[in-house]
Amino acid sequence: MPTSQPSATYQVWIGGSCDYGHKERAGGAAVVIESEGRTIGREAISDLHTTEFRMMLTLMVKVMRHLPEASDLLFLTNAAYIMNFDKVPTAKSANPDLIQQCIEAKARHRSVAVKIVAYHKSKLLIETHAMATEAMAQTRKRFHSDRKRITPEP
Repeated sequence: MPTSQPSATYQVWIGGSCDYGHKERAGGAAVVIESEGRTIGREAISDLHTTEFRMMLTLMVKVMRHLPEASDLLFLTNAAYIMNFDKVPTAKSANPDLIQQCIEAKARHRSVAVKIVAYHKSKLLIETHAMATEAMAQTRKRFHSDRKRITPEP
């Protein structure tokens, strides 16, 4: 008879950033993943014409798909929006495609939860916000650089 192995536990600090003031609005999200008291991963993503919430859900899906099956995951954030990441979307739901992907990815794990924590009291939330903001800056820089190369001289 196979022995059952205890599931791993992961704390996933997740934050986002969005620059609504720009025409090509960028959204970004970042995670710091911890297990057994040590940091085991960091990642930041961003895209144009989106929001930080869409990027946070995208990154949640990626993390849930990447971490080992049957794990316990706790997402720590100050963004109450993602509390409903696993509620069946309705016609009025924002980002129903990503919520559905979260529901499917969550099924791989023993437990997945979201806990709201105070932003200014958490060094790692401040770090994820800075990582997301930097990812957005790099995305915007590439966008403008590419436009300059494509735009013909007058």
